[in-house]
Amino acid sequence: MSKGTLVAGGLLLVLGAAAIGFAVTREATGGITPEGTAAMGSATAGLDGDIKAARGQVEQRAKTLAETGELRGSIGTDAGTTMERIGREIGFKPDSNEVLELVQRAKAGGPVTTLLLLPDDKMKSAHDGTPGAYVDLMGDQLLVTQVVEVMPSDKEAATNFAGFVVASRKLSLRPAVDKLVSAGIRGRLEIGAAKLPIGVMPGDGTTQVMPLASEPSASLVVYVPPMRGGMPIPIVGGGAGAAGLGLILVLIGMMGGKKAAAAAAPSGGLAAQNSVALGATQLSATPSPYATPSPYDPNNPGASMANLGDGQQIGRWQIIKRLGSGGMADVFLAHAKGEAGFEKQVALKVMHGHLARNERAVAHFLDEARLASRVRHPNVVAIQDLGKIGDDYVIVMDYIDGVDLERLLAQAREGNRPVPVEIGLAIMARICDGLNAAHTSTASDGTPLNLIHRDVKSANVLISKQGAVQVVDFGIAKAATQSHYTQAGETKGTPSMMAPEQRVGEQVDVRADVYSVAAVGYEVMTGQGVNLDLAALAHLGVENWPHLPLPSAVRVGLPIELDEILLRAMAFERERRPANCAVFGEAFEALMKKYNLTASDKDIARWLDAELAIMNGAASRTESTAPTIARTS
Repeated sequence: MSKGTLVAGGLLLVLGAAAIGFAVTREATGGITPEGTAAMGSATAGLDGDIKAARGQVEQRAKTLAETGELRGSIGTDAGTTMERIGREIGFKPDSNEVLELVQRAKAGGPVTTLLLLPDDKMKSAHDGTPGAYVDLMGDQLLVTQVVEVMPSDKEAATNFAGFVVASRKLSLRPAVDKLVSAGIRGRLEIGAAKLPIGVMPGDGTTQVMPLASEPSASLVVYVPPMRGGMPIPIVGGGAGAAGLGLILVLIGMMGGKKAAAAAAPSGGLAAQNSVALGATQLSATPSPYATPSPYDPNNPGASMANLGDGQQIGRWQIIKRLGSGGMADVFLAHAKGEAGFEKQVALKVMHGHLARNERAVAHFLDEARLASRVRHPNVVAIQDLGKIGDDYVIVMDYIDGVDLERLLAQAREGNRPVPVEIGLAIMARICDGLNAAHTSTASDGTPLNLIHRDVKSANVLISKQGAVQVVDFGIAKAATQSHYTQAGETKGTPSMMAPEQRVGEQVDVRADVYSVAAVGYEVMTGQGVNLDLAALAHLGVENWPHLPLPSAVRVGLPIELDEILLRAMAFERERRPANCAVFGEAFEALMKKYNLTASDKDIARWLDAELAIMNGAASRTESTAPTIARTS
């Protein structure tokens, strides 16, 4: 009886432990798939690029039309006269995605009157008579609008009326929505109060908000499926019950007598050992193939990324505030305290929890830290550390107290304040220096990394309050030693700034970065936004690429040599471009020397300080409220 009881008890213990082990190790399913993650990144990057390019186009179009004598002379007339006068002129004919409108408003008050609308399209801006830049969601299309005041040429009309020219471009969202739906993404695009559904949003699960950098009021709200599978509670309960019953039977058997206890001891001992070994296997942390030794305290109970907040301590870092959120990570400002009162602020880039379960996304995230950490240069944001807290991956970066170049350029355009020529050239030379350091970086054994950034744009250039210019966000960089690779034909980056060979998924080299730097340079030096997306410009052909006016024609006073420097670097054929960023940077430096247009970091800092004073108001000049940047990918 005792022997049978012991055997039965031991068997139940083993079976119970096996059931619990199966339940604990059973892989959970759910979250966003790798295809969905790639589709989200592509959709948001493409939409950001399209909005940015459309903004540049409508701004230039509206300002140009506002200066024409025909429009200025039409303020104070009626719609019929205006249509008869200029409505049929070729210069005012909009293209297929453009809407042009001329309106007037009596200064004594009253409604806005439309004098001209081309084409006679129901999709028109709702911002008539209010100068500024706008983005509106209308059905499955975006309407990007610029409203500019027109000064009437007739004195009497100027006394009685105010005029406004409205230039808008329509962007179809259907291709992006279809791509997201086909990748299994469900959610909605929100711009202000307007919403565009993406598939059908299920009732369970959570959502992730991905803001668009190009439009503060816009965000992509993505449905995150709940994790399913994982640890089945019934199996866990059944296993625990069986193991418990087995333990009771073993105890009963052991109480039957010394002989039975002695005979049964090995069996019971073996079952217990198996159970302990199984538990140890489940509780031990199996190192990820991507992980590096963690600089964090794993025993810190507050180190949970799900509830990070101001003042929370993570190892030696204390959270100060959240800086921002992107498609792959959240970024927090934190500070580390050391001995003798030493304190240093850092930016903690924390990977989104649902992506941490995606092996390819983790490899992508950690590649950024590995690659950038090998580049040590004053014009590249430094990576300090890399670690893991539980299931969360964290990159520790230098904290840059300043603002990104994209925002500075947007503000300069809005205020009609072009970047001073010497400041612009100095910024471009420093960008080239930083990227050349990345391109020529080596592994610890001296082997070239052949690192290429692949997403150079003004948003990824930071300028500190001390005037330092630094390149950031190597999140989609490419290197020979990378642990994950872009799949064949897969395109990553910002289409509006992307070299043609990169846009079509071909192999790229450092000349792709040269091309993107030149596109940034065109924006910096001319003040005009660009869209060099091959898909959008393919109908224009290769001849005269990149189909941009000469910089010296766009902005009076630019050195004529800039025309050749910038446009050659944006040549369609990579063989025509400068061989690398070192050569490209030397061209800017030679121009600066020739015309005595040099600028130091202090000069850049003074320019930035003036821009921040305008951005934040004179009262906040000493403590800017502009976002201090640690870019999110």
